[in-house]
Amino acid sequence: MKEKVKDLLNLLRVRQYYKNVLVVLGAFFSENIFDISIYLLLVIGFILLCCASSINYIINDWIDIEKDQKHPEKIEKRPLANGSISKKNAFVILAVLSAIIVFSFIFIIQDWNFMLMLALILITGQLYNHIFKNYAFLDILSLSLNYLWRTMAGCFLVGVFMSPWLFLAIIEIALFLVIAKRKGDFLLLGEEDAKEHKKSYNQYSLKLLEQFHVMISSSLFVTYSIYLIFKFNLFASEDIKIHEYATIITIPIFLYIIMRYLYLTSEKPEIARSPEKAFFDRGMIIAGGLLAAIIAYAFYFDKVVQLLQL
Repeated sequence: MKEKVKDLLNLLRVRQYYKNVLVVLGAFFSENIFDISIYLLLVIGFILLCCASSINYIINDWIDIEKDQKHPEKIEKRPLANGSISKKNAFVILAVLSAIIVFSFIFIIQDWNFMLMLALILITGQLYNHIFKNYAFLDILSLSLNYLWRTMAGCFLVGVFMSPWLFLAIIEIALFLVIAKRKGDFLLLGEEDAKEHKKSYNQYSLKLLEQFHVMISSSLFVTYSIYLIFKFNLFASEDIKIHEYATIITIPIFLYIIMRYLYLTSEKPEIARSPEKAFFDRGMIIAGGLLAAIIAYAFYFDKVVQLLQL
């Protein structure tokens, strides 16, 4: 029984569900996190995003059964490839996930914009499964788009505008993670075997991927730094509040997180292949916690004070 549950979790790729937490970013950065009325919508939205993600993962695994059987890591984690879950059972699971989405749209969410984002996740995922994964550069760009759709879905749920800064940052973070995963394949399999594993890898090399990673990580750092400066008007000398000015401390912390992740994905390819493992690195946990705490302090200090004065 325990093995069957493990196989089901691997088929759904529950370990990848952390990506769907992006649904709350719109609420956080629009400073609506204290609005309890949006919580139920965000939870339902998170569940539906997980369902859509699992549909894409299952179809991808179905298509790649033969290729995954030649991959030393994927053969263990993909039940369709190792035969622990049959195609028939996988089809039943796909039907159940699809029914959950349709039922939720008809009776619960009823938000066309959110459902459009959900549809884009499915469409982009299938375009990747059938076309884009065979073409270099289009593969990493199409995978990155799903991070954007998740974030926009959350913005639509709570009725807030997605700023260009958040749009740009999400794309860059997505590219940063996706390129790291490509590097992990090359480091784990070797360049020759990696190119046999995926058609698009014929146009990549480890050196090229490392150049992409440096380019995107630099762009991400600049985007984050400029966003903070303009968001809190850190150039001001008189009007700036101390809790807003404190965000400047997060710039070197953010740089450390980027550098630490680059190190982990270069020296430990198993982390590049499974980015969620980086969350358990002590340096990432401490830096990430400090970053989140300071940003929350800057964004919500005034609101907390107002609540305490009521």
